[in-house]
Amino acid sequence: MNRSKLLCMALLTGLLFAGMPAFAAWGSFVSMGPTTIIGDPSCTELDAGKVVCGARSLQHTFVSNVFNGTTWGGWKVSSGTALVTSNPSCAGDGSGKLLCGVRGATSALFATVFNGTTWTPLTSAGGAIYSEPSCTVFAAGKTLCAARNAAGGLTSTFFNGTVWSAFKNITGKTTKAPSCSGDSLGNAVCATLDLTGGILVARFNGSTWTPFLNIGGIAANNLSCTTAGITGQVLCSVRGQNSAQFVNRFNGGAWALAGWTGWGSLGGNIGSDASCASQGVGLYTCGIYGATDGALWVNVFNSTSWSGWLKIGQTAIGRPSCSALSLGKAICTVVNFNNKSFSVVGP
Repeated sequence: MNRSKLLCMALLTGLLFAGMPAFAAWGSFVSMGPTTIIGDPSCTELDAGKVVCGARSLQHTFVSNVFNGTTWGGWKVSSGTALVTSNPSCAGDGSGKLLCGVRGATSALFATVFNGTTWTPLTSAGGAIYSEPSCTVFAAGKTLCAARNAAGGLTSTFFNGTVWSAFKNITGKTTKAPSCSGDSLGNAVCATLDLTGGILVARFNGSTWTPFLNIGGIAANNLSCTTAGITGQVLCSVRGQNSAQFVNRFNGGAWALAGWTGWGSLGGNIGSDASCASQGVGLYTCGIYGATDGALWVNVFNSTSWSGWLKIGQTAIGRPSCSALSLGKAICTVVNFNNKSFSVVGP
């Protein structure tokens, strides 16, 4: 083979690899242990390189699993044997602890706190919730949990590290569990759907809620909202009626429709709720399951542009749970058809 052909082949190979998504940046799937779980786990970063997930066992108890950066500790009944009736929602509280909230058998909100070593017993925070909760840190040491109430609006309470606040309600008619995120400025933003699939958001400033604000769009499933890593900003993602994924970011400032960027399409053929996380300032990772293959696909924002959907693999049910792991790195967990759980790290 002559020298010109070799040069052409080398150039072509280089161009092919330069144009390919950085698949090698995502590792292989790692088992989270042999224990079977039901529903969707909820995972959150505790410290850099350390992630904690909560889930439901086959006995409908709360179980937890800790990732130390390399391996999982396995699913354990860590907060007592109280029955739970929803997926959990876990959030770091900004002070080296995390809280997981869940609906109990009496429809009250129950919660447990992890200090990095031990869990508190699963204890009732009161109230009556009619969906799985969504919990988020909105100020140092303060974690808010919100869910649908009996009237169809939202109800919420927050834990200050010692006691729970009185429940506060937002009037409205919603059809889905909310997705809530802190904005790194002392507020929490929650998003949900109205009776027609319209997308509603509200903001909590630590004492009062705004009324619902319709930010446009018609959604096909639950939203996923996450901190943007930038003070005052929150990113929300949802599947549209055309099965593509859409994102909308609140840029901070006055609470008004003009503060939102508007819905932009990420494309794709989406088969599940998304799970989005921020792994650094202005960086996001969103994970979904494909509509035709049930595999985990991810889309990464590098502060300038989205990577496009990259197939990672597995055949999963429910929805993934993605969390920051360390600066620039995310971890996504999936549950397969045998109710076994796996995780993968990237990008």
